[in-house]
Amino acid sequence: MRRYGPLIALPGALAVGDPGRWHLRLTADAVAHREGAEHRDRFAWEQISLLHVDVPTTRFRYPGMLGTVALSILTAVTGENLGIDPDDGATDVVVDGEPRRLPLSRHHVGGYWLRTVTGAQRLLDHLLVNPQQRSLLSRPESLVELAARLARTGRL
Repeated sequence: MRRYGPLIALPGALAVGDPGRWHLRLTADAVAHREGAEHRDRFAWEQISLLHVDVPTTRFRYPGMLGTVALSILTAVTGENLGIDPDDGATDVVVDGEPRRLPLSRHHVGGYWLRTVTGAQRLLDHLLVNPQQRSLLSRPESLVELAARLARTGRL
């Protein structure tokens, strides 16, 4: 599995968010909102007119590393599990003209690097308005790599 920011490549689907908790699972024909392995909602792409990811961001390029190091130090100093989990984000989606706000879990404590979230949002926007490109969701690793390359080159 390849991950970059809020995107993670799964077999035959692209996930946005932590696939072990609240996330979106994008396939060529639908967007599913899931809690771990359980489907909560499923929407055909044609039903969706807006899909916006709202997660905390940072300008620091390696926020997961920083959060993990800081949490490890605090745990070592106190000698106990502090029970600190990432704050969840959300997804704003308009389905058949009805706005919804759905929970979206993050992979790590601290915000995502701003460029990764911008790249993920641009990818979602592109898939929303270009139905012929949704077949690429069957090869999610290539989409994650594309978003990563665009973020690194600053062409976002």
